[in-house]
Amino acid sequence: MKPLRFLALAAVLILSFGCPRKEPSAPGAFDAGFARFDEAFVKSDYPAALAALRSSFEAFRERAPLILENVKFVTNDSASFGIYEPRATDRFAAGEVIYIYLEPVGQVLKPAGDGRNEFGFSADFSLEDASGRVLGGQKDFASPRFSSWNTNTEIALTFNFSFTGLEAGRYKILLTVRDVNSQKSATVSKTFELV
Repeated sequence: MKPLRFLALAAVLILSFGCPRKEPSAPGAFDAGFARFDEAFVKSDYPAALAALRSSFEAFRERAPLILENVKFVTNDSASFGIYEPRATDRFAAGEVIYIYLEPVGQVLKPAGDGRNEFGFSADFSLEDASGRVLGGQKDFASPRFSSWNTNTEIALTFNFSFTGLEAGRYKILLTVRDVNSQKSATVSKTFELV
């Protein structure tokens, strides 16, 4: 079939059956918040624009699963969001403390009744060897809790581990973090080498 005839046939079919129409989408969960942001921003009402963004982020946090971001080995115990020193390698000496830094997103804040918000986590871990055999672990080995006058959006957790009696080789830490105010949880793993 010649290209010109093919194009003519395609045009006839489209005209006969019509083009598929995309149905208008239902208003999104965040449309109102983004509209408030846009309106305030255009008017240079930056405090109102920021409040609208924060409101949208709160709605996101309530609906999203627990997400563990920026999971990495660090050189020490850091209690501040984004303020850490990444470790250059995943190799550790026997008995050396292993620090794992992460940033949870999606935790639920509960009003404390006095204007503060309370939130927190509980964490479990297990240690596996290179073949996947579980060597040990602990449920609820950490349970950091927070009370804040703000609706904190930037949270950092650093967990530290110290293992003794392990031979040189590759190992994996599986870390499960649970939100104490909901059923949300997430699991991450970090592989390291003991030398």
